[in-house]
This record gives sequence, C-alpha cells and structure tokens, in this order.
Amino acid sequence: MFYAGFGGEVTEGDSRSPTLINHVFFSKLVRNKSDLGSCYQEGDPVSRENSDIVDTDGGFIPIAEVKKVIAMEAVSGSLVVFATNGVWSISGGSDYGFTATNYKVDKISSFGILTNGSVLSEGDKCFYWSKDGIFVISKDQYGALQVQSVSDTTIQTYYLSIPDEAKFTVRSGYDGLLKQIKWVRSEKR
Repeated sequence: MFYAGFGGEVTEGDSRSPTLINHVFFSKLVRNKSDLGSCYQEGDPVSRENSDIVDTDGGFIPIAEVKKVIAMEAVSGSLVVFATNGVWSISGGSDYGFTATNYKVDKISSFGILTNGSVLSEGDKCFYWSKDGIFVISKDQYGALQVQSVSDTTIQTYYLSIPDEAKFTVRSGYDGLLKQIKWVRSEKR
C-alpha cells in the first residue's frame, strides 16, 4: 500500500523536523489488515544485530523535487506520482519488481497535474490534465514510461480557453461502449 499527499505543515516541530509533502510512504508486505499502515522496517535501525532493511519492510521515498503530491496511479507495473510540478514513476530496480531495498524513481514529465479528478487509467495508459494541456502516459518502444500531449495537435486552443476554475473541478470517466474518455466539470472541487 502506498500513501502520499501530506500537507506541508509541521505541528510543534523544530528546525530538524521533516515536512512530508514530498514523501511517498509504503507499507510492509501485507499479510493482514494491520500491515496496511505499517510503513516502517521490522528490524531496529540502531541495533547491532538486526538493523538491516529487508525486502518486505515498509518505508518511505523522498522525492526532492516534488512540491505537492496530488494523485497516484498504477500504470504498466509502475506507481505514477502526480505532483503540481511534474510526474514521477516509482518502479522496481530490477526485473522482479518493487521492494523496500530495490526500487527506482524517475521523473517522466515537468507537466504537473491540476486536480486528481482529471486522472483516468484506461488499459495500459493513463491520462491527466495539466495547465499546459491533456497528457497521456504510456510505454515507449523500450518499455519506459513516457508522457506525451494528446491535445497539442488537436484541441489545444480550445483547452487553453477553458477557465482555470473549470479545470480544477474536472472529473474523468470512460465510456466502454463508445470507447471514449470524457471529462466533465463538477460542482465540487
């Protein structure tokens, strides 16, 4: 289980207190319900005998550049982290997938997201709205995730004319019968 989207406020902290706004937390390997919130390692990190992190441990991933996480979505075997200032992917560092000791973080776009309501996964692709247009995340010919504009050569002028207020209240949906993605303005933000 992955968690993100924390506020930047520190309550009763000091100059060494971390802000969690740019962190993604992950639980240890889930064997029962109580493991879902266990985002720490089993071993004692200051112990001489049992301080090593193991593959099944929980933990956190700081992504230094992230300003604020808005949404996360699983896309083609990676966790995609949508932030106000870009998009990152978290995946396993080798062929066997993500573990507490084996992962990598890649920035895949500088086009950040406006709202979590604009994110829509369909098949092995994921679409989202940014200030600069509508984008799709998919795999390139080498299997790496890439971000491309889907509005740039089609509806870009129209998209840019939509008021920002409306863009922040958009909600997405997929019509399987017509095989169309639809975004509508919601009254709630």
